[in-house]
Amino acid sequence: MTPAQTDRSTLLFAHANGFPGVCYRSFLAPLGERFVLHPLDRLGHHPDFPVGHNWLALRDELLHALEDLDTPVIGVGHSMGGVLMAMAAEAAPAHFRCVVMLDPPLMLGMDAWGMKVAKQLGLADRVTPAGKSLGRRTTWPDRQAMRHYLRRRGLFRRFTEQAMDDYVEGGTRLLDDGQAVLVYDPDIEVEIFRHLPDHLGDLPRRLRVPHAVLAGEDSDLLTPRRCRRLRRHGVPVHPVPGTHMFPMEHPDEARQGLLAVLDELLGETA
Repeated sequence: MTPAQTDRSTLLFAHANGFPGVCYRSFLAPLGERFVLHPLDRLGHHPDFPVGHNWLALRDELLHALEDLDTPVIGVGHSMGGVLMAMAAEAAPAHFRCVVMLDPPLMLGMDAWGMKVAKQLGLADRVTPAGKSLGRRTTWPDRQAMRHYLRRRGLFRRFTEQAMDDYVEGGTRLLDDGQAVLVYDPDIEVEIFRHLPDHLGDLPRRLRVPHAVLAGEDSDLLTPRRCRRLRRHGVPVHPVPGTHMFPMEHPDEARQGLLAVLDELLGETA
């Protein structure tokens, strides 16, 4: 794939739950040399697409965003965003050239069955990050205090300095007194976790566009067992350095891995 072939290709990016699209600046910005970038802002916050059963409304919100773009697009998504991108590609394959999921919570086999049972028994808060997100802190005296606080949290500990700045600045708004407040509604974040899809057990077989997964080598979500399950379902899985949050921890390596996968997938459709 040469730069000339991709000059006009549109790359639509969907973020993870709790992380507005602007937070991926250090990972995405260099891709602007080869693609027209369209990072989505805050899925789940549009009143016409409230969070609900199995993320179906969130999928429709993503499809709605395609209406203003020249399609087909290259669909890339992190975590929640990767699953939604695959769901959208299944619903409207003509709008996608390919899909790459970055460490997606794609529940296959027994994982899908277990998620369905957990939700029926009211245990979603225990088996998803919903329980940890309940009552999370949303306000800090200023952005520097927020940055200092987050550096001690496990999820953010490995972020690069630039990625941390992107999250602190892009993920907050400042009040008149200088306080920093999250722009991603924590109640929506919890509801998204609670409605993690349990109906995608055979999604890889239903997808009619080239697709692949990038998995963090130290991810606590895409464990070796889950990676093997994805491969058994025909999903190519490519390891990259980092945890579930690898786009913020190793943005250069993540971007190189993404480009290599896109070369393979788009080569299949050439």
